[in-house]
Amino acid sequence: MRTGSDFNGHSSKPWISFLCLCLGIVTLLLSGCAEKQENKVYKIGVVNLAKAFDPILEGFKSGMEDAGYVEGQNIEYIYEGPAANPDALNAVIADLRSKQVDLVLSFGTLATLRSKEGLDGTNIPIVFGPVTDPVASGIVTELMKPGGNITGIQTGNPTPKRLEWLLRFAPNVKQISVFHNPNDNSSIQALAALKETAPIFNIDLAVYEASTSEEIQAKLDALPEDTDAIFVLASAVFEANIGNFIATANERKIPLAAPATANVWEGALTGYGHDNILLGQQASRLAYQILRGSKPSNLPVETADLVVSINLKTADIIDLAIPDDALSAADIIIR
Repeated sequence: MRTGSDFNGHSSKPWISFLCLCLGIVTLLLSGCAEKQENKVYKIGVVNLAKAFDPILEGFKSGMEDAGYVEGQNIEYIYEGPAANPDALNAVIADLRSKQVDLVLSFGTLATLRSKEGLDGTNIPIVFGPVTDPVASGIVTELMKPGGNITGIQTGNPTPKRLEWLLRFAPNVKQISVFHNPNDNSSIQALAALKETAPIFNIDLAVYEASTSEEIQAKLDALPEDTDAIFVLASAVFEANIGNFIATANERKIPLAAPATANVWEGALTGYGHDNILLGQQASRLAYQILRGSKPSNLPVETADLVVSINLKTADIIDLAIPDDALSAADIIIR
């Protein structure tokens, strides 16, 4: 029997001492790393084109705080409000790049595409939302494995279903004026789906292209008298000008179908789409996984929950009686 010695009969105690010393050093290093991680203040940059998307950040902050990332303590948000126009996005992204933020949060398809281009070659991850179809837009390679340094929340293409809900709330609508931004992939995809769906319901579409505030207002001012409803496709520039659409629709006493729930709270008659605050909370769950070491390329793109909303105050303004069966099926009723 051998006691306290190795195979050659030499004492093993020096080796045990050396092993303990190594373990002690490793423990100290890990402790130091953990303390450094705990004391780090993470910088989150925001890229946005529409004030209507601001509630996404509100939901995001709420979700991050629930996960232990408290603004003013261990997380900082770099955001000075929506960019004035698409051309201003490049400067915003360049600034975030120079500040070496830990993560970029981008709102909408165009802002996300610009962020991806502007942050190419860096290690800065991107979490996006809402984006209609991130694969078709060239943002990710596939939903399950996005690839690159980016992931986020898609809405899918709810446009056909939104048309169905508009017709349930306003069955007499036949002629719809559609606002389309030819410079936005979300709008392009939505228009294609709408054109496929409209003939099923014998709906005539008059498409108006606009990509600036001035073009939007000019087209609104020139709407023909036989317009039964306004249908706004998904685009950040339309979200930024939703007040103009609401004012025109109310003045003309016609329904306005908008892409997001927030637009209905602002005064659009109806919408079928995502809720911005809930989407922000959903995006936060992807973000804090990334901050804790997960690779965006391994985090599948998630799909936002979509809800039907109706604003009864607006229905009163435009003298529209909402059928009881349609009203009872709505998820959100604004009275």
